[in-house]
Amino acid sequence: MKSTLRSGLLTLALLTLGCGGSTSDNLGVQTPTLASLTVTPASARLLSGQTLQFTATATASDGRSGDVTSLSTWASSNNSAVTIVGNTGLATAQSITQVVPALTATITAAFQNLNASTSLRLIPATGTIQRLTTGLTAAAGPTCICTGPDGNLWFTENGTSSIGRINPTTGEITEFSGLSGVRRPNFICAGPDGNLWFTIGSIDRIGRITPAGVITEFSTGISAKSYPYGICAGPDGNLWFTEIDTNLIGRITPAGVVTEFPVPTAGVEPFQICSGPDGNLWFTEHVGNRIAKITTAGVVTEFSGLTANSGPDGICAGPDGNLWFTERDRDAIGQITTAGVISEFSAGITAGALPHTITPGPDGNFWFVELAGRIGRITPGSDVTEFTGPLTNNSIPFAITPGPDGNLWFTELVGNSVDVLVP
Repeated sequence: MKSTLRSGLLTLALLTLGCGGSTSDNLGVQTPTLASLTVTPASARLLSGQTLQFTATATASDGRSGDVTSLSTWASSNNSAVTIVGNTGLATAQSITQVVPALTATITAAFQNLNASTSLRLIPATGTIQRLTTGLTAAAGPTCICTGPDGNLWFTENGTSSIGRINPTTGEITEFSGLSGVRRPNFICAGPDGNLWFTIGSIDRIGRITPAGVITEFSTGISAKSYPYGICAGPDGNLWFTEIDTNLIGRITPAGVVTEFPVPTAGVEPFQICSGPDGNLWFTEHVGNRIAKITTAGVVTEFSGLTANSGPDGICAGPDGNLWFTERDRDAIGQITTAGVISEFSAGITAGALPHTITPGPDGNFWFVELAGRIGRITPGSDVTEFTGPLTNNSIPFAITPGPDGNLWFTELVGNSVDVLVP
């Protein structure tokens, strides 16, 4: 009994006083030695201006452990981004605006002859926008953007008839100019074949680019003067696109075989398109003032019920099982169930905002661009917040998509940049 008690007391003293100990005491009781030191939490994230408590835990050779946070000496490898005071283990993030490359710091605790560390990533405040322009040709006109199968963001350049790629970790931009002549590519999406697919409205073609930058154009089967515009991957393994000027919905296989399907109501201008949660494709009718769906067999159903002259534009599928869309001409956001029930929300959106494209965000909300120079966020409960950051009325943010890094990425058509936003 006395031996067990003494062993426990020696362990406690070792951990709390930082003693090195010896192999045994004068009664022959084995004295534990300091074996390891760990710092938690590991690989943490810290928002700009907030604090995070780190803990140092020492473990003895007999398996017992104790909190030695206040007995350790703490340090940050990047004091301009995060500081940690003396022996408290309390880290404080500075006010930061850099999103890419991400600011990081190594937090280290020293106790006796041991050191332990962990990584910390600093996250700017929600709504922080960083513009990225290095590597982008002047007047490139970044237009539409999507996440590619290679973990990069891919975007079209309407001004230079090129396709761009941006690394979400480094912000490095690469441009591919394999399009022949003045092509002016529009929307772009990731395909089921591991490539990127995009529309070229000015010459009635669909383009494909591999992650290595090899471009192929397809025109066979696409009606003349149709102006392909929106495009998305369908649940059937094909790509689906809208044809604004001929009132058609197109389908192209990964092999390049095109089939066209007419929209029943004439002159509606099918605009943007997305894959829905019900296995159908959903699209907006900008002039027709409707939302419509098309089955993979080509059967179209149109839904009315929008406020007159709303000008439905962008559309996306939400995690709530509904479709969400923008009403560009009425400065509103709409929601439609797969049964066709429509709700409209305008509160909180600035007059003249011109909401354009919309996407679900990693935070469970929906994010949309306002052509007038803002980014909007709407919750599933319809609460709207608008963010301006470095944008101006002349920036024309055009398209937005969630990135593989947990941020939102969008293009500035006239501002000539690709931007990243913290959700």
